[in-house]
Amino acid sequence: MDTGYFIERSQRLYGYPHFICDTGGSICEWVDGHDPADPILNELARHCLLVYIEGSEAHTQELIRRFDRAPKPMAYQPEFLDRAWNEYMIENKCKEGEVDPDSFIRWTYARALAHRQPRYAAMVPWGVSVSANEVALVRDAAGFEHLIATALARRTAAPI
Repeated sequence: MDTGYFIERSQRLYGYPHFICDTGGSICEWVDGHDPADPILNELARHCLLVYIEGSEAHTQELIRRFDRAPKPMAYQPEFLDRAWNEYMIENKCKEGEVDPDSFIRWTYARALAHRQPRYAAMVPWGVSVSANEVALVRDAAGFEHLIATALARRTAAPI
């Protein structure tokens, strides 16, 4: 919700003509892409072009491998987290006090990615979609601009 402020501030203080707001993947836990009145998506869309980076199955597996090596904080919907917590304890035949937090978070990550896919898909109409393979080819500002222009052209050409 502070995006507009940070855009203005980056221009005023640093003279930056462009602004990229990396919300991270957890944003899908706080918004409803199906709701045209969603306050967060409306605020972001007012200031930015939302770009969804769609990964392949191989990309998902690489994300899981990277997370396993170096877990990072993530936000989860309470309902999803409760369900994962209970499933983990059943599958691992343990009680709350016996749960290894590192094991739990690694076990949960792949499930969280699967849980998030429909939430990400619901956000696509708010912006554009690019593939992780396309992003991997970007080497400089001109390549990024070409990537976004191509995504915008695809969106414009898509049937309504």
